[in-house]
Amino acid sequence: MSHEEVLDRIKGVAASVLPLGSTMYLYGSRARGEAKPDSDWDLLILLNRDKLKRLEAEDLTFPFTDMGWDIGEDISARAYTRQQWEQGPHTMFYYNVEQDKKKIYES
Repeated sequence: MSHEEVLDRIKGVAASVLPLGSTMYLYGSRARGEAKPDSDWDLLILLNRDKLKRLEAEDLTFPFTDMGWDIGEDISARAYTRQQWEQGPHTMFYYNVEQDKKKIYES
């Protein structure tokens, strides 16, 4: 499956599971154009809400993992509220994602 075909599948899942006001970014080697055939797909989901419980985050991210299993790709999604992301601790992970991220979906 090509890069674009996988992205289209990811966008389809996003349209079916993410609430209105969500934004999804691709980051990591796939976003930088440095991916190898076995590279994973790293997704950041930002939500327009005040709080996000752990189980809610899992409910929103698992469909991407599941779809990856179906097509033989390793897809890793993380979900945060916009406030958590923007005001949270600015770790190396945060800076790396901010440097690489490419918007792939917005509702």
